Parts: sequence; C-alpha cells; structure tokens
Amino acid sequence: MSKFTKYFSLFLILSLLISLFSPFTAHAASPSTNVTIHKITGDTARTATYDELTNTTPPAGDPISNISFTYWKVTEDQFNTMIANSGSYETAAQVSAYVGSAATGTTGNTAADGTVQVAGLAEGYYWFIENPSTAVATSAAVPFGLALPITNQAGTGYITDLHVYPKNTLEEVPTIDKDIATDNNKLSTFDIGQSFNWIIQPTTPKGIDEYANYTVTDTLNAVIDFDNTKQITATIGGTTLTAGTDFNATYDAGTRLVTVKFTSTGLKNIAAAGPDAQLNILVPTVINNQAVMGQKIPNTATLTYDNNHGLVGSATVADADIPAVQTGGKKFVKTDGTTNLSGAQFVVKKGDQYLIQDPATLVVTWGTRDAATVFTSDTSGNFEVKGLAFGDYQLEEIQAPTGYTIPTNPLTGFTVNENSYTLDSLQILNKKSILPNTGGMGTILFTVVGLMLMTLAIILYRRKKQA
Repeated sequence: MSKFTKYFSLFLILSLLISLFSPFTAHAASPSTNVTIHKITGDTARTATYDELTNTTPPAGDPISNISFTYWKVTEDQFNTMIANSGSYETAAQVSAYVGSAATGTTGNTAADGTVQVAGLAEGYYWFIENPSTAVATSAAVPFGLALPITNQAGTGYITDLHVYPKNTLEEVPTIDKDIATDNNKLSTFDIGQSFNWIIQPTTPKGIDEYANYTVTDTLNAVIDFDNTKQITATIGGTTLTAGTDFNATYDAGTRLVTVKFTSTGLKNIAAAGPDAQLNILVPTVINNQAVMGQKIPNTATLTYDNNHGLVGSATVADADIPAVQTGGKKFVKTDGTTNLSGAQFVVKKGDQYLIQDPATLVVTWGTRDAATVFTSDTSGNFEVKGLAFGDYQLEEIQAPTGYTIPTNPLTGFTVNENSYTLDSLQILNKKSILPNTGGMGTILFTVVGLMLMTLAIILYRRKKQA
C-alpha cells in the first residue's frame, strides 16, 4: 500500500468518526444554566425583559428573605400542560402526583438580599413552586416554569446566568394599642399607691410564628412606678401564656424600661390561636407621690418586630389613643367666718371606709375609723388631702379648735376631680362655744331671793313684837 493510500484511508476513518460523534459534541456544547431567584415584593406578574433576565435592570421591589423553592425536571408535554394550568400545580403534592416522581431538588432559603441560586441546571424543562410561608399573603409569578437554556437577546448564544423574579405581598405589619385596667378604657383615676394594669395590645398578623423578633417595650413615666409585688402577665384569646417559656419580661428600675420579648415557642402558640385572637400584656404599676394633682399622666408603648423575611420595623400607640391616668386632691380652710382656725382635726370617709395615708409616700389604703389618718388645720386654718381617685368623699370633724364647738353634723361632703385641687379651698365653719360666766345671773338670783327672805323675816318679827 502506497503512503498516499494509507494517509487517505486514515483521513476517511477520521472523517467518519467526526461524523459519528458530531451529535454528541453538539449536545455537549449546550451550556448549563445558573438560575438566581430574586424574591421581591409585588403583586403583578408579567413577561420578564432581557435586562431583567440578565439582572442588568432588575424590577422594583423589596427583597424577601427566608423563602425556599422546590423544583422538578419535567417532560415538554408536562411542562406545556402545567404552564397552561399553573394554578393546579402550586403545591408539592399536586406536582408530584402529576409528574409521578419526587422533586428534583429544593433550594436553600433566600438571603437578606432576597436571592437564592440553583447552579448548573442542564438543558430541559423545569417547574418551580414556592414552599409555604404563613407570612405570605399573595403571590405573583409563582409557580413558574423554565425551558432551559434561554437564548440571549442577540440570538447568538445562551443566558448562562439567568435571573428570575417571583413576587409576593406579605401579611400586614403589626400595630399596637394600649388601655388601662379594662379593654378600650383610655382614661382612669386611682389613689396614690393603688395598683392597676396597663393593657398593651399588639396585633398578631398571620405569619407571626415565623417572626425572628417580636418585642414590646414600655418606658414608665417618672410619676408611675412598677408594682414589684406583682408580675407582668400575657394572654392570647383568654389563654394565659407562660413566662419564661412563651415570653421573657423584665423591668429596669434605672431606665424605667419594661421589656416583654416573645420566644419562638410563644409566637407559635400565638399563631395557633388564630389572627383574630387578642394578645394582652398586663403591666402592673402605681402612681407615686410626685404626681401633680388632677394632671393627666400619659403612657405609651412600642412594638419592634422582624418578620424574618426582610421586613424590620416598629410601631407605637397612635397619638389619639395614648391612655392616661390621674389622681386628685382637695384643699380646705377651717374658719368661723371671720378668723381662720388652727388645731381642728378631721378624718376622710368613703362609704364606710376611712382614709389611711402614709405621710411620706402618700400611699393610700382604706380601713377602720380607729386607724384613720388625722388631718389638722395649720396656723392659717389650712389643710389638704392629696392622692385620691376622682369621686365623692366626706370630711368628718373629730375635734374642734379650742373655744369652738363641733357641729351637730360633723360631716362635710366634697368631690375630687380634675380641677378640685386647684379650686378655692372649701370652708369648714365652726361656732364659738357659749358658757355661763362665774358670778353671773345664777348668783344674783340666789342673792335677791336671800335678801327678800331676810326682809320678810324682819317684817314678821316687828309685827309680832308690836302685837
């Protein structure tokens, strides 16, 4: 065999091999695709632009974190059916039942920027669903299908780094309200030292069980003290939540800050009660002796939250709904109508109970007459009672000033309200005592009678002697 024939034969064999393997070579040249899913807020679906598919100009929307996806590789016929009826293939159960196989894969959770990547998807048809999240209210462009690879805009190749943008609207953000002692009560009055509860009421939107943070804070006004004899409590729909398990509550006396932070266990229990169940946080407090009589003492609260899907924020009680408490008092003056009198003593009644008040702290309790606090008029005749809840009371005089008489009715009614402490002092009148004078009419009468008897005796004696 000549050299020419030998080389020509080798050339033919090589050409045959190239022709045999050229389909496989062409198939191997089809690129794999890296798919980056951008989870963003939005409520409309539309065909993506090439600038969006390449992330040159991404669509508007805030990123949503901690959302994952499951996907299947399907046949072309299955793909076309699912595209035409996407609403019937939204769940893993629906897709697996139709496709007849388990999922091809599941992504991780979207990061803080809302993205998660599926790398190296080979040529073919894919169907993606979004895994359920209770924080999601509505979805757009989900589920979605991909026929890979996708040709670039110029038609000269493929988009090897593909970007898609399924959208969600999330459940509404929580708000917060606050009342006093009872639901919807925005204004109340109390004695100084009387314990009462602020009722803090944050809303509990769907998806709260996925929240990374749900914390209520309340900075107490300087004239309100935390009641250390009681505990902060919380209920959901009337069911008591467990401190230390469902929530952790603290009070910092230095900053006067109440903090109630709910745990993941607590948030799950709250979610289980349903979005219509009312969450109540009860913070026990008392008014202290720094309160200005009659003045409203407002107190608000703040909720900070992180829905674990990129939405971090806070809410405070609306200005028009901030509740307030009050305490009041009354001023008095003891007088005879002309001169103010010192040394008169009084006790205060409410029904059949008598006021007992610590002179330093002004803390009020109620008890028997024997234990009642005695109020004494000073050198100017003045005295006052402070730190009482608004209402009607009676002042009972138990000792009159020297030289004066206790009235036959020693009770004087008075009212404590928003303005009572700043009004003119209520006058308590007394009359002077009137006593017989020594050597007065009583002595004169006896003297006159005695003289008359002596005169009569002398006359009778003389008549008898003359006879």
